[in-house]
Amino acid sequence: MKAVYRGFATRIRPAVKIPNESFIKDKKVTFGRNFPIQKRTKAWEKDGMDKDEWFKKKYSHVHAKQKTERALNGDVDPFGKRQKFYDNLKQQEVSKREQYRKHKSGYAKTHPLQGLRPNPLVDYIYGTNSVISALRAKKREYFIKLYHYGDLNTEINSLCSKADIRIEEVDKHRLNLLSDYGIHNNVILECKPLHTPELMNLGSINPEAGTFDMKEIDYDQPVTIRNKYLTNEYKKYPLGIYLDEVVDPHNVGAIMRSAYFLGADFLILSHRNCAPLSPVVSKVSSGTMELLPIYKCDKPLQFFEKSKEEGGWTFVTSHVQNSPKENHLELNDLSGMVKELPVILVVGNEGNGARTNILNRSDFTVEIPFGRAESKVHNTIDSLNVSVAAALLINKILN
Repeated sequence: MKAVYRGFATRIRPAVKIPNESFIKDKKVTFGRNFPIQKRTKAWEKDGMDKDEWFKKKYSHVHAKQKTERALNGDVDPFGKRQKFYDNLKQQEVSKREQYRKHKSGYAKTHPLQGLRPNPLVDYIYGTNSVISALRAKKREYFIKLYHYGDLNTEINSLCSKADIRIEEVDKHRLNLLSDYGIHNNVILECKPLHTPELMNLGSINPEAGTFDMKEIDYDQPVTIRNKYLTNEYKKYPLGIYLDEVVDPHNVGAIMRSAYFLGADFLILSHRNCAPLSPVVSKVSSGTMELLPIYKCDKPLQFFEKSKEEGGWTFVTSHVQNSPKENHLELNDLSGMVKELPVILVVGNEGNGARTNILNRSDFTVEIPFGRAESKVHNTIDSLNVSVAAALLINKILN
């Protein structure tokens, strides 16, 4: 079989004869060998020169010629290299400034009035004392929900059960977001914002009954309200605190706390440029914002004049610069004042103090004296924090 197979295989011949087989037998055949070749003759090949030698001969003198021409025209930077270098430096400086501006904007100092993001429908009261005070006082129209993490305070739990308030346990991150990363003590109360009545003026006082009248504005109409005030052997007449453009919510909260603790009867806020009654104020005041009667005043000059006429109220303004001598009181002169007449203590802005028109309408001005012998001119501590000053003045008036 092998012999037959081999013999058969040797008798096989190709059916098609390859042309020019003898010519291309020993040559390498490529795909593009039959394509026409169009070769461009280079300039240096035409001149029979090397490429580098040809370029040197043709263009080596051009730069020197341009440099000479620019130098004759007064150009000290013939090729623009120096100008390009300065342009690059300028561009780098602009880029650095832009990068610094973007970085700084991320850490910009916020305005003291900003506080939490405003929400006209909901307040998130945080902190144990603030929540308890809000639930006890019931000054807000409604409460929505109580959020807490971990064990809930027994008193808060009892007050929520009596008021039929839903209680929801959440994680700490949710509490941080609702309180804007304030010190929430693992409890937040969702409720309606506190309503602040607008005050038109103060009225007459009845020392025997311990009451005084005030006119509130209800739908653009004045309504007379009769309120009670605290009385004791040192205090026969009411004491109110008027805050004129105190913009820091921490100062407002601290003044509220001092006023309530020392025995002031109510607080009035200027309607414009004064810190709003936010959850931050409630937290700093340790819940006093829910307990102390608070009003707002849109027209302070009219409020001052009408309160003097109708109720005989005396306005004493804290002032530290260029106090008028004719109506200026020493600190000890405030003692026992509420035994003889009703008093409104006016506290001004943290930096500029009370406004000029407020000072002009005030009956008296008072200043807390500097307690050291050295001159205040060369001392960085030349005044007190507005909340501390207010506490000292309130305590002096009431004792």
